[in-house]
Amino acid sequence: MARPINLFKILGIRISIDYTWFIVFILFAWSLAYGYYPAHVPGLAIPAYIVMGVISSLALFICVLIHELSHSYTSNRLGLDIKEITLFIFGGMAKLTREPDKAMDELKIAVAGPLASLVLAVVFYLLRSAVDTAYHFQPVTSVMGFLAYINLALLIFNIIPGFPLDGGRILRAVWWAKTGDLKKATRVASRIGKGFAIFLIVYGFFQIISGSFVPGVWALLIGVFLQQAAEGSYRQLIMKLSLEGVKVKDIMTRNVITIEGGISISDAIERYFFRYHFVSFPVVSNHGVVGLIALGNVRGIEKERWPATAVLDAMEKLSPERVLHPNDNVMHALSKMLSEEVGRFLVIDEGGNLAGILSRRDIMKSMEFKTELEG
Repeated sequence: MARPINLFKILGIRISIDYTWFIVFILFAWSLAYGYYPAHVPGLAIPAYIVMGVISSLALFICVLIHELSHSYTSNRLGLDIKEITLFIFGGMAKLTREPDKAMDELKIAVAGPLASLVLAVVFYLLRSAVDTAYHFQPVTSVMGFLAYINLALLIFNIIPGFPLDGGRILRAVWWAKTGDLKKATRVASRIGKGFAIFLIVYGFFQIISGSFVPGVWALLIGVFLQQAAEGSYRQLIMKLSLEGVKVKDIMTRNVITIEGGISISDAIERYFFRYHFVSFPVVSNHGVVGLIALGNVRGIEKERWPATAVLDAMEKLSPERVLHPNDNVMHALSKMLSEEVGRFLVIDEGGNLAGILSRRDIMKSMEFKTELEG
């Protein structure tokens, strides 16, 4: 899967866009320029409609970004440490390192987005009224009116009580507060979300066969997306809950094969990488662990230099930020891996000795195993 495109940072949060965003941008601008605006503002030239469509699509992008930033800013104020938002084909997604610990925190985060959309709808409505009164310039007032309408539509759509929409998260928070059971609350909200998604899919299908092609395609695509998101979000939560109380020492790989730092990269490849088929090895020197060498480190050095380059010179040096301890919680370990975009950490005991190595694959296998056993 292609990595999203990084754009900029706001409030310390990195903003990126998925490649699918360009699809929806083009489709949305086209449908506005050749459908919505000619029907609502007749008599203008085609270039004017195109400009109005592109500006409206860009403005919608900004509105969705503000909506997502509201969620993420609230999350950060509550200590959840959101570092990235990715905007994709039907909205945005914050890169959560963990779920809220309290129902009220979940409620505050969920409500923040719809409130932002409500404020934007009011602001654009007031701007439309002001421009209409002062200048009566129909292209501008039409764009402002559309943005007021679309933000109101986003508000209404998002408060539908189906997970993972904001309304579903609000429902989950209320159910969670009432019962104390996050798993059951998520299951209920996810089922409602999937039911709404199926309704959109069926509605879109009938719209298409009845001749309303564009609205039908939009409803169909959004329905498919919501169904997948509802199922994926519930499955992800169940997997995370399966790690509660699990320590790093419970699932880490022990008896790790290490590489002496003084040998050459060529020797390391022949004697370790080709022999054991692991993608990384801890590096030891003077009877102590000093770093980690992975295939990525090796690829960063020209092949001609491998015989003359020591592993010590190619490895990633050990640092306190890149190690775990046996009694660390696995959820803490997973959060570190996600936030630092690292695939594995060395596990060091209290005496400074290598106790093992923990990878994302170890965590995923543990999640899947426990999920299968617990149903």
